[in-house]
Amino acid sequence: MQNHVLWAWILIAAAMLKVGTVYYALTLWDSGIISVGAFTMSIGLALLIINDARNLTRRFLEFFEYVGNIANGVDTIVQAHEIVDAPGALPLKISQGRIEFRNVCFSYDSKQPVFDDLNVVIEPGQRVGLVGFSGSGKSTFVGLMLRNYQPQSGQILIDGMDIQQVKQNSLHEQVSLIPQEPSLFHRSLKENIAYGRLAVDDEAIHSAAHLAHADEFIRVMPEGYASLVGERGVKLSGGQRQRIAIARVILKDAPILILDEATSSLDSVTEKTIQENLDRAMGRKTVIAIAHRLSTIAHLDRILVFDQGRIVEDGGHNQLLAQQGLYYRLWTMQAGGFLPEEAGSESPRC
Repeated sequence: MQNHVLWAWILIAAAMLKVGTVYYALTLWDSGIISVGAFTMSIGLALLIINDARNLTRRFLEFFEYVGNIANGVDTIVQAHEIVDAPGALPLKISQGRIEFRNVCFSYDSKQPVFDDLNVVIEPGQRVGLVGFSGSGKSTFVGLMLRNYQPQSGQILIDGMDIQQVKQNSLHEQVSLIPQEPSLFHRSLKENIAYGRLAVDDEAIHSAAHLAHADEFIRVMPEGYASLVGERGVKLSGGQRQRIAIARVILKDAPILILDEATSSLDSVTEKTIQENLDRAMGRKTVIAIAHRLSTIAHLDRILVFDQGRIVEDGGHNQLLAQQGLYYRLWTMQAGGFLPEEAGSESPRC
């Protein structure tokens, strides 16, 4: 609106200047001060200069408008990181893999806390499953451990070091993650697998792909491991992307492993084989597995049952079934091997 008003004033000023110039030139000609030729030349030059000045002013207005649009776009895209390394942050050194949540309070919205004074310890080398209905806090638990979010109070310790006081790069280097929907880069399959460990030879990449059953489809592709996967891996199916993510984690060999429905996009036969390979790859790592298909975590050392941001049950599969609590309900209400989204959406049993 302001540009339109300014442009209207420029047009009015230019028109008044033209009229004034012609009037003044006519006055000089009528007084005999200038000749007809001088009158014609001066009017022509004056009108030409006024038109060019008006166009130049218009270009300046457009220029500053474009500069403003670009500045707004840059401010929207390029924003400061909300979570940054603390001054004097030290590199994280994981020797055992012990994870502790100590009096952790966190909320996305101050009116509805997710965790309120959460305390839990995961011992070194323990394989732990996280179960619960959607929104119970499982993904938030993992997100806090990866420092995707900052707790309002409390500490998250790995081998006794507060992760808020360590360098984020060192944390991410020593934690492997298989997300439910893996993101791949528009690079070759080889580069996507080696993303976690760039300085590695081809033999190690092929071995990791073999364990993840990814070499089965890689070898039939026209360019093999040099094949490009497209933006976000659009040239691959969901199961193929997940196998690449599994191969990436096997190759990285980090001391802490997080699985977020790592085999949800695979068929049952391939899932069973890859699960066996994953079990071997786990070794003595500390493992945290989020699962909606409880059969995939029943064999783990320990299961944490979340409900509305609280850990309501903690123990092994058989132990939790014997308690006949929430985990028992989750186990018995599964339809097709998966949990319903909410407690009220239970499927009737036949």
